[in-house]
Amino acid sequence: MGEFPHTNQEAHPLDPRVKAFAQAPALTDATRAAYWGDLRRFIDWGGAIPAHEKMVATYLVEHADSHKFATLARWRVSLGKAHSAQGLEDPTKTELVNTVLKGIKQKHGREQRRVAPLTGSQTSAVLNVMGDRLKDLRDKALILVGFSGGLRRSELTSLTVENLRERTGGMELSLSTGRLVMIPHGQDPVCPVTALKAWLAASGIETGAVFQGINRHGRISGQPLTGHGVALVIKERVKAVGLDPSRYSGCSPRVGGILEGAQDECSGMLDFDPLPKAAHGHQ
Repeated sequence: MGEFPHTNQEAHPLDPRVKAFAQAPALTDATRAAYWGDLRRFIDWGGAIPAHEKMVATYLVEHADSHKFATLARWRVSLGKAHSAQGLEDPTKTELVNTVLKGIKQKHGREQRRVAPLTGSQTSAVLNVMGDRLKDLRDKALILVGFSGGLRRSELTSLTVENLRERTGGMELSLSTGRLVMIPHGQDPVCPVTALKAWLAASGIETGAVFQGINRHGRISGQPLTGHGVALVIKERVKAVGLDPSRYSGCSPRVGGILEGAQDECSGMLDFDPLPKAAHGHQ
């Protein structure tokens, strides 16, 4: 199987059929957001819809060492839905793809690791070395909202400006799953509401996805940040303060926030502890 090119996201226009799938009315918002994130990753890699079995098999093999089997299996489902929803032949159910996935599971399959929580003191350390670039403002809001609200990656990526309601006690989020979450006010500079407002004001985002991608030129992409993108943000930020990024994922703020009772005590738990000297060197 030959290697397919990795393409630049900005330079690769999305296939109209992929766009049509993203708007499929039969899917819930949360499911559509999850499938759409997987599809965008596939397109960015160099894939296309419709895809053939060799393309799908190669895509899975190239990511076998860097991703869990469960993630690869989910990608397969997303790609399959992108075809079946439009009446296209599904390349993910062929003997080749089945054999490749079985081989990956046998050789590379491993147990799901427990995600390390991003604790209150670690969150403070991460925020302490952030600057005031647009990306810094987005990442700060992303981490604080995820931490204080105990939000999953899918909830962060599907959150829209239309989902936000300012209340006396903070910011109310109406999530795609149907539940309401109150993000309480906290003491600056670790107030999630203040951070969220600062990000929206600086980015100029008035509608659509709250957390959007930012290209290397510092410009808003107009597309929601993917679940993978959230994970990369967390890994980058914990690495900057000397933590092992392999132990953290996009769920780490949620896990840490839940463990420390972030939803009830946001303002009291984030103490700005002095950073180790080594961590300051990353600023």
